[in-house]
Amino acid sequence: MATERFDVLALGGGNAGMGVTVPTRAAGMKVALVESWTLGGTCVHRGCTPKKALVGRRPRAGRDRPRARPCHPCRQAPLDWARLIDREKAMIDWMPAAFAATLKKRGVTVIKGRAAFAGPDSVRVGRRVLVAKHIVIATGSTPRSLPFPGAEHLITSDEVLSERTLPRTVVFIGGGVIGLEFSHVYARAGARVTILEVLPRLLPNVDADAVHHLCAESERIGIAIKTAASVRRIDKVGRRLRVSFEHEGKARTILADRVVNGAGRVANIEGLDLAAGRVAYDGTRIKVDKHLRSVSNPAVWVCGDVLWSSPQLSPIATYKGRLVGRNIVDGRSTGRTSRRSLRPSTPCRRWPASG
Repeated sequence: MATERFDVLALGGGNAGMGVTVPTRAAGMKVALVESWTLGGTCVHRGCTPKKALVGRRPRAGRDRPRARPCHPCRQAPLDWARLIDREKAMIDWMPAAFAATLKKRGVTVIKGRAAFAGPDSVRVGRRVLVAKHIVIATGSTPRSLPFPGAEHLITSDEVLSERTLPRTVVFIGGGVIGLEFSHVYARAGARVTILEVLPRLLPNVDADAVHHLCAESERIGIAIKTAASVRRIDKVGRRLRVSFEHEGKARTILADRVVNGAGRVANIEGLDLAAGRVAYDGTRIKVDKHLRSVSNPAVWVCGDVLWSSPQLSPIATYKGRLVGRNIVDGRSTGRTSRRSLRPSTPCRRWPASG
């Protein structure tokens, strides 16, 4: 089995992994990027870009003038949902090739396959063994799994962006960013939507006054919001799904055509074999220092959505990827970040990254 050697090896072809390649290639380092699926990451294929395509093509029902009572979603003009999904797919089909062309021009070696650590400074991809002075984990996030019976009936935001049939009724389990955004897409398309959130309010990390206004607007367009609601199980009833939950001290049920996991996303580290790479992981997060370097293996860095301490937003993933790239270039012998590399602002002040 042949061994290939690089200065930098980025695991993940999304915003963070792409960001790492900019300063490292500019410094003349030999860089490779491993991607198991399609270049572009969550934002391009399963998040911001396709979601905006769905939002942008639907008239903002009732937004131009206030209504005395909530509008009835089913009274809106009919929407060709299948055509909208096809349009959304067409908008992003060209992007992986564009990213591949950018990386080729940049001089980055792109390796297709699923990576797993083979040692503290090496990674195995299929039959290839890649050895690098610096390995960057930028594998992104994956939908959070839910523990109740019937969770296998849930779909994720991935399927929301692919299903060509518009459901009449939808239940979102979780009222975070994903649940709230896609509930508005469905509601404005004509579906009846209910959000079940286990916490006392939606978006717990967002300003409470802003959340109050978001909830008011959501309810105005017909979205039913139930907070402090604990889902117990989901059962198949014919072609529909029955969601059983507790709310305000009572057992309740609701029938839906589709139930969506909107409970957020967690680090995508399955199959990486962090133990083989001597990468400290406490079951929830990879432990890093304030320079985004593994506390247990100085050859490993972490950035993007896989990093527990950063908001899962594409601009931040790009920023942290470039930051790690600069840390590798400017502090590769000591692991320290030079002042020059952090100008004009110090990232750790703005986005705390200590492990």
